[in-house]
Amino acid sequence: MSTASILGSAPTPPAGAATPADGAALPTPVPQSSATDRAFQVGAVSARAQKCGYNFDAAKLKASYLAHEVGRGASNEEIANVEKIHGVSYNGVMKAAADEANFCSERKTAQIKTDLNRLLAGDFEPPRKSVVAEKKDDGGLFGGWFSNETEDTGPKFGSGDWWEKQKEKGGG
Repeated sequence: MSTASILGSAPTPPAGAATPADGAALPTPVPQSSATDRAFQVGAVSARAQKCGYNFDAAKLKASYLAHEVGRGASNEEIANVEKIHGVSYNGVMKAAADEANFCSERKTAQIKTDLNRLLAGDFEPPRKSVVAEKKDDGGLFGGWFSNETEDTGPKFGSGDWWEKQKEKGGG
């Protein structure tokens, strides 16, 4: 609520403009994922869940996902493509997980459970990754004092030059 709306001089939106009842601007729509993104995610989550022992029907989940894509208007060619992507994702995760002894850590299983429940409920959109923008130093009062930028102070860690420098420091 603004003071203009209280005083009666609130601007009126242009004719045909859509605004919510409270007068706030509508949020910008979030771009939807592609069928490739969704197929990859469903295959990967299914494989992760099976590897960690979750009791669900992977074939039924796949069929539900494919029905979702058909409902979105996917052609037979697109369905064949997403089935292929699902298979590559599923098999790739299963193969990678087979070699990893600690694949089902507590943190991973909590995420798998969340993702699997979302998929079983029919929400096939991959979770959005948050993007954090870095703030550029504007040179204010203490500009540069607290920046994360460091000067080049010598050879890269682990390089031959680095080891030589360590020998010198050790007196050898």
